[in-house]
Amino acid sequence: MADTSNNPYENFVSELAALDVKLPVNLTDDVGVIADADGQAIITVDVNGEMADARVERIALWVVLAINTCGGFKGEQGERHG
Repeated sequence: MADTSNNPYENFVSELAALDVKLPVNLTDDVGVIADADGQAIITVDVNGEMADARVERIALWVVLAINTCGGFKGEQGERHG
């Protein structure tokens, strides 16, 4: 793990890049699926489909905002990518 005492944003981005995850992340056309900047799906909210789609989308939007903010993309909730 990178030394987070320097710049936590750079370290966060570096750690994700080492895992082949490129920021910023975005929502896909599939409900609750979050993809990296290259379009690779990395997270699925409510994988079992137990929640209402509207709730899943709201959760996914907040997760995208949190990840992008931690990566230095202030205030970006991302775009929708198919």
